[in-house]
Amino acid sequence: MSEYQKLEKIAEGIMAEYYGTKQNCGTEYQKWTYALLQAERILMGELIVNPLTHAYWHEYVQEIIES
Repeated sequence: MSEYQKLEKIAEGIMAEYYGTKQNCGTEYQKWTYALLQAERILMGELIVNPLTHAYWHEYVQEIIES
């Protein structure tokens, strides 16, 4: 999976509000951009999905990162 595909997959989870923080106001483009920026930070290891409160999604994101 390419880096772009990984970013997109992680951002989709953020937009679905499975993990991360979805922006509440703004256009859909702005919300998507905010989700992509968070996804990039997750991919780089600056942010993590909390394994204690979101165990399933933590594993899901780790699988995406390792693919």
